[in-house]
Amino acid sequence: MRDLDPISIRLFLATLEEGSIARAAARESIVPSAVSKRISDLEAQLRVPLLERGAKGAQATPAGQALAHHARHLLQSMERMQREMAGYVEGVRGVIRLLASVTSLAGELPADIMRFRADRSQIEVDVEERVTPAIYRGVREGLADVGVASEFASHEGLQVFPYRRYALAAVLPAGHALAREPAIPYADLLDDDLVELSRDSGIAQVFDDAAREARTSRTVRARVSSFETVCTLVARGMGVGVVPLYLKAAKERALDVRFVPLTDAWSQPRSFVAVRDFDALPVAAQAFVTHLRASAAAAG
Repeated sequence: MRDLDPISIRLFLATLEEGSIARAAARESIVPSAVSKRISDLEAQLRVPLLERGAKGAQATPAGQALAHHARHLLQSMERMQREMAGYVEGVRGVIRLLASVTSLAGELPADIMRFRADRSQIEVDVEERVTPAIYRGVREGLADVGVASEFASHEGLQVFPYRRYALAAVLPAGHALAREPAIPYADLLDDDLVELSRDSGIAQVFDDAAREARTSRTVRARVSSFETVCTLVARGMGVGVVPLYLKAAKERALDVRFVPLTDAWSQPRSFVAVRDFDALPVAAQAFVTHLRASAAAAG
């Protein structure tokens, strides 16, 4: 079997994404007959039908679905290769795609990124915030080179390296009855209205499990996208929340709230640096992962 043509593969994926050969042709600025010919040649080469063409448009056969899965990874790898090679021409010696959780971005990760770039100004780090499950999924699917996220989601199929361990604390209005306690269990918060991160965050399931273990329910009055917003809404009387303890120095005095450490077994989670395959990473991304691991080791 001769090598597959990347252009034909791209046109096949475009047809699936657009749902018809005509729309795929318009998107790729090519005549529909040429798209149809490319896909027919691809089917002949692979000796299986890839598309079902009907009144509802073009849909993938089981073989087409399998090809699409591999084709996306192939084109992503080719795109990454082209970006890296272009970087050498332009003097930017690498671009790292990083997915990071709100917890890591509120902690030491930004400082670690800046220290890395201070020594390697020709490497760019493109950062996108995602919730923890989406980070591991994105790295697994090749949408990012590196992910940094908590242990509150499955990272099966990935290589993970310990990054940081952090403590979680209740954040309470200054006048709350529990505000002077040295430490409390999460269950003590369940009589109050709660302010939490969005439902698709990794920690949401942890809170569900903790409430179930305490044999009670919880009332969530607000779901937000950042721990900073949790603190702000607590300060404005909307309820109580759980945030990383390292926010205490920045938020306690500024917002007139109080941080009380939690005593639960899950309240000192780890975060990980995750990759699909360290040895297969671009050189720049390997250097970045090594830098994060060294920073974590130095921090203890």
